[in-house]
Order: sequence, then C-alpha cells, then structure tokens
Amino acid sequence: MRRVIIAAAATALGVTTAIATGASAGGNGAQLSGLSQQSGSTTSQCVQGSGAGTNGFVMLNAPGQPGNASKLIGEVSLKRGTPNTTYMVEVSVGNQNCMPEGTLTTNGVGNGNAHIADPTLGSGSFYVVLTDSTGNEAFASGPVSVN
Repeated sequence: MRRVIIAAAATALGVTTAIATGASAGGNGAQLSGLSQQSGSTTSQCVQGSGAGTNGFVMLNAPGQPGNASKLIGEVSLKRGTPNTTYMVEVSVGNQNCMPEGTLTTNGVGNGNAHIADPTLGSGSFYVVLTDSTGNEAFASGPVSVN
C-alpha cells in the first residue's frame, strides 16, 4: 500500500511540474500531405502539389525543441507510379527551389518508399517533389510546416 501511495505522489508531482512549466512532448509532431501527379511548368520543375494526393503521401517531421529543430526527417510513400522506375526525391527549400535528398524506386506495380534525413534543414515549411529520369516533375506534395 505504501508503495502505491508513493508512486501516485511521484506521478502527480511529475504531471504538475509538466503543466506548470508548459512542457509538452513532441512539439508540432509529424505532418502529412498527399502526393499527386504533377507536370511542373515550363519555368520550374519544383512546383508544389495540392496536398490532396491520390498517389500516396509524404510525412515530414523536425525533431528537437519547437522552434529549434535539429534536422528534417520524413517518409515518402508513392502509390500507382510508373512500375520499375527510379525517381529523384527532392525537398523544396523555398522559392520553387528543390534540393535532392535521394531516390525512390517503384516495384512492378508502381509502389515505392523513400526516407528523408537532412541535418541541414530544420523548422520551416516544406514540400516534396519526385522527378523522373529526365528531370521532369512527376509527383508533388502540398506544403507542410514542421517546427
């Protein structure tokens, strides 16, 4: 009985301290956007999508304290792309300027996944673009804000 009372008191103290200091786990947390087909434009191959994707999704997060993220991480899941194709995965860094982050290769039915881990990016608003082997924009997500 004594142990139960001590454990309950310790838990109550921890919760009270967290509430008093305004501490919360995770900050903003991961943000999701749909991935949809794109055709780019004649002047840019780094155009954001609508976010209402029917071809998979992008999930981005910026771990660390809110406002002081240590890196940008994410997952890209493409569905119904061109089978057996490799796409360049790029992240928008502002003003329709994309930075390559890796590749995504689809299987025989056009599905593929890629991981993003960029220590040079942190908090901000980002979207993901997939370009084909000729550098043309094929798919894009809508922008998400991570903190």
